[in-house]
Amino acid sequence: MKAVCEYYYPDAVAMSTLQHNVYDKIRKEGGDGDHTIWATSLCSDEITNSFHYFTQKMAGPGPFILGGITGLPFAGVTGMKAFLSHVPTGGKAMIVYGPHIGVTQEGELGKVRRKNRDGHSTCCGSITAALDSIRVHASGVQDDPLDYQQSRVIEHLNAHREDILAADHPVKVATDRAFEAIEQKLERILDQALPDFAGIQVVLVGGIEINTDWDQEDYFDLRTYRWIES
Repeated sequence: MKAVCEYYYPDAVAMSTLQHNVYDKIRKEGGDGDHTIWATSLCSDEITNSFHYFTQKMAGPGPFILGGITGLPFAGVTGMKAFLSHVPTGGKAMIVYGPHIGVTQEGELGKVRRKNRDGHSTCCGSITAALDSIRVHASGVQDDPLDYQQSRVIEHLNAHREDILAADHPVKVATDRAFEAIEQKLERILDQALPDFAGIQVVLVGGIEINTDWDQEDYFDLRTYRWIES
């Protein structure tokens, strides 16, 4: 599985390695797990719940959930302010974010084998559905009030329609564009939310989560690690 993941993402590391490396780095930079609360802006898909070490080491019973489908931070400014208001006194915050993509042992992107399910299923389902939509509807978003989040995913990917559809692996390029959208939105949200919380330091940990077949370890392609402060 390692070779398959690294073929598409040469810098990817196993999820356990990523978490240990990040946690050790935070401690060396003055952080303390018991006083560091964390949030995620990851896809709603249950398969993205691979950050077990962070759950053990960080404050709280688990992460604050900022993301919706694809990983876009649909909790917005209000959700971010709620999260920051929970930071332990004198502590710090971490936000793990990014889209996810499946890869099978046979090397097929955008698919994954889930436990007790016959065959492969799409991963990320939201990005795959958005790809299908922009292939058919070149004019753009088809808004649906009962599917608001997916409409926004389509909107973001449709802005890069030609680039995505011309690629050898459209789902990989779509995932890259999704990462950029997630990061840009998080930065805009933090620009509005952080000024209300003087002295809080937040470490941003962003990248592509690579989901593998259910009995294999997942991987992570780290693209951003940086601190910001209010």
